[in-house]
Amino acid sequence: MLGTATSAFQIEGGGQTEWQGFRGEDGTLIGSATDHYARLKEDLYYILYLGDAYRFSMDWSKLQRAPFSKLEGDAVKHYEKIFSTLKDNNKKAFLVLNHFANPLWMYNTGCWTNKESPEYFFDYAKKVLKIFGDYIDVLNTFNEPNAYVNLAYLLGTFLPRRFNPVLRRMAFKNMARAHRLIYEYVKENHPNIMTGISHAHMITETLGASNIKGGIIKKVFDHIQHEPMHEAFLEKGKYADYIGFSYYGRIKIEKYPLLAYEERGRSRLDELGISHDDMWELYPRGIYEQINFFYQKYKKPLIICENGTCTDDDSIRKASLYDHLKYVGRALDDGFPVIGYFHWSTFDNFELAYGPSRRFGLTSVDFKSPGLERKIKGSGHYYHKVVSSKTLVGL
Repeated sequence: MLGTATSAFQIEGGGQTEWQGFRGEDGTLIGSATDHYARLKEDLYYILYLGDAYRFSMDWSKLQRAPFSKLEGDAVKHYEKIFSTLKDNNKKAFLVLNHFANPLWMYNTGCWTNKESPEYFFDYAKKVLKIFGDYIDVLNTFNEPNAYVNLAYLLGTFLPRRFNPVLRRMAFKNMARAHRLIYEYVKENHPNIMTGISHAHMITETLGASNIKGGIIKKVFDHIQHEPMHEAFLEKGKYADYIGFSYYGRIKIEKYPLLAYEERGRSRLDELGISHDDMWELYPRGIYEQINFFYQKYKKPLIICENGTCTDDDSIRKASLYDHLKYVGRALDDGFPVIGYFHWSTFDNFELAYGPSRRFGLTSVDFKSPGLERKIKGSGHYYHKVVSSKTLVGL
């Protein structure tokens, strides 16, 4: 499977989720984001053009107005249009049940720290599967749950923006329980749907031979973000049909992490001559290293759920896309069972807490134009050639 990925709130807007009324770091109000919900017919063209599969989520708050309530007919009809269009065009459907957004009715009860939250989500999942199950080829119960709890309860980027390790642990435990409930239900009732999660995984590496402080930072980061978190969901692979992960680059650590979205990190990366986009170091070989790591550990098929480049320079994005796909191809040549690659993202969107000033899309969205004009970028046309030919086309 070769395709692109989106998340509902980042292209549809805040809706009745905790993102309602959110203003990004660039000052932009989320509003209806790229107005995707109203412009679905047009946007389906870009989705079909950019892959033989599509990874997406639905807005839970549009579908279910209260815990255990029926799914709303108008929203069901809207999302069924996506599924049926994919099926009619022989494209695979990869559904994410939860991608960083929750209904306000759930958020106001304590969200994932509420002990009832797994049952709320399980009920929603069962109703989604009853209606859409025949369309779904691959399922993520959660997108990057490790990143979500850290951003919400440690780093203060996502609501409720609280530093509270106890709440973080509660939320993660409830999400893991919800995943296991849904996984077992899917295996019993929809055995043909491949089910798992997407795990956020960055390569971390210390700089300097005796970098004690950097070593401590790396150890803490890996503990709160990486394999201990993964294991809590999968239990040695018991609760996953495949290993799904996102990969965006490498973080080098001196006395602090060298992050390109921070001025000091960007300056230091430039001093060291290390290539980067607007977020992280560009390290294409790392996607091969991740594939090898996860396969050796779990011996399961692998899906790269997200990989992309944050930049306003599309020539950088195009070259980075080629470089990453080259290493995916090498992994396939070496016998690793990679069954999917999804580029983040189909469109420039409301990029989480940053707003639309951070651009990952293969399709540009002109946020300054009244009509939010869309246009396929050169990187998008390049990816279309790769998808159409199933070959790593030269630049």
